[in-house]
Amino acid sequence: MTPFTLHKDQIFAVPITHYNMEMAAAIKLAFEEIQPDCVAVELPETMQLQHLHAASRLPDISLVIPFSTHLDPIYYLCEPCDPSYEALRSALETQIPAFCIDLDIDRYPEFKELMPDPYSITKIGLENYYEAYNKIILSSQKARSKYDEHRELYMAKRLKELSLNYDRILFVGGMFHVNNVLELIDRPKFPELKHTHRDSVQICTLTEESCREVMAEFGWISRQYEEFRKTKVLPDRQKLILDLYKEASLKYIEVSGHAFPGYHFRNIMKFLRNYALIKGKLMPDLFQILAAAKGCVDHNYAYEVWKLATEYPHLKNVDGLEEIDLSAKDIWGESKTIHFHMREKGRKDFFQMHRTKKKSNMIMKPPGPFSICSYPPEDITIENFGDYLKKKGSQIICEEGSRSIPFSSSLEDGIDTRETIRHWTEKKLYVKVNGKPPGGVGSVVVIFDEDMPTEEGDYFEKYPWKTTWLGEHDQESDMAFYATSSSDKVVGPGISRCEYGGMMMSYPPRRIFDVWSDPDYVYFGSKSEVLLAAAIDYAVQPLITYVASKPPRSAMKSFARRFGKKIVYVPIGQLSPVTLNKIRVFHVLEGHDRRSIADEFIF
Repeated sequence: MTPFTLHKDQIFAVPITHYNMEMAAAIKLAFEEIQPDCVAVELPETMQLQHLHAASRLPDISLVIPFSTHLDPIYYLCEPCDPSYEALRSALETQIPAFCIDLDIDRYPEFKELMPDPYSITKIGLENYYEAYNKIILSSQKARSKYDEHRELYMAKRLKELSLNYDRILFVGGMFHVNNVLELIDRPKFPELKHTHRDSVQICTLTEESCREVMAEFGWISRQYEEFRKTKVLPDRQKLILDLYKEASLKYIEVSGHAFPGYHFRNIMKFLRNYALIKGKLMPDLFQILAAAKGCVDHNYAYEVWKLATEYPHLKNVDGLEEIDLSAKDIWGESKTIHFHMREKGRKDFFQMHRTKKKSNMIMKPPGPFSICSYPPEDITIENFGDYLKKKGSQIICEEGSRSIPFSSSLEDGIDTRETIRHWTEKKLYVKVNGKPPGGVGSVVVIFDEDMPTEEGDYFEKYPWKTTWLGEHDQESDMAFYATSSSDKVVGPGISRCEYGGMMMSYPPRRIFDVWSDPDYVYFGSKSEVLLAAAIDYAVQPLITYVASKPPRSAMKSFARRFGKKIVYVPIGQLSPVTLNKIRVFHVLEGHDRRSIADEFIF
């Protein structure tokens, strides 16, 4: 960012919009380049002492509260990312005079302007942004009220008076007013304008809960802006949002115990981009940030994002101001509400539940390697998930082969509304004809995560346990998988909690040899490719559904074609994170006799 000012004589004016990090940074940079000996801002002159007091408390949050003639409170929120308060703060830090020069008007009419997204300032600069704004104002034909004229005349008068005493004046004014104010300075005389009488003006601070809700630039952004004031390197808002999601994911993993695969970030950021664009913005607001976290992961993760995003550690209140509790509606008017429906961990206390049982039953040992079995309720869940993936694989093949044709005698698979609208001038109705899959899905492969080399080049095996399970009856599939060790998390006598890295399911059951010791697969480079090769070999149907964060190598597709098979790739990010977290965790029992007590330890 390069500083930009409108220059007239000894006055350097910076056009602003309020409560924005990029605008506040533009003021800070302009202040350091101009080195003014006086600062004037577009805030009511009658409250100058209170505004200066509020600016002196930054980065602590303050509220300047005058009351209208009808005794309604008017709120001026003083926070680090407002450019007017940044100008006052910089003046106080360098010990130069600072003035509030605006006319105090009661019941100034509210008007929401169509503004370019201030984030664009970091890309095109404040000068180009201001030019774009002026084009919007000219096209919108916003009427200039008498209140605007009075305020501009008063600010021009005050600037002219200040120019008689100071050589370099930094004027911070709203974009709608600043150019007119500079033009009015040349007037030989000004009308007599009076401020609205205020019986009292209070200065307060916010409670921690209220601060989370009402800050214009939420706490995460304001905290990063404080770092900019020290380093003079303005962070990119897009990167700040991604960093927010990354840091929240660490807390989410710690609290929930769920994994957080990297494709979540890709899905969230893509969702955010589209959400912001349909709202006419380049960057999302806090509501959109939380909505993306809820939609792409779950409510627990969105809650962690909210806690981190709204945390603001600079609420010190060292001068003991009164703390008040306000909502976003009190300050900003109508606002949106977001709700979190949290999923909590089980509240059962294992040791409390079993304190009366025999000591022999309290021995916590992992399952043995020779008689292990699964937990039937989890078998049902994962079989249902496998059936769903089979249907999804067939559906994808059908959609790939679908086409639209003009309606003649049959509606086929339904009216294709999009194609009909596209050919509206032809006055024809188009119908969709779905493709026919070459057959059903014979095997399903799901890769949740892979063992990958670290940045230092070391290879850490996160999923060391590799095994093959045969279905116990004709309604179960054979399964091969790699997972965490069965001895890592023992949750009961002969009961372990494990986590899949990847798995392969093939039906009908009782046909698979141990794929991990099969010499046919020794040349495949990774565990995921071993599972995919086995799925191709053992599939009795021509399609294999492959779910992973990235598609298989072209060599694996060629391998499948040699046997008349086809791999249908499904990005794992398209599936519900809640379902994936539920599927990924499973339990291993030492023997069938443990099934009678397993439900006491698995929750």
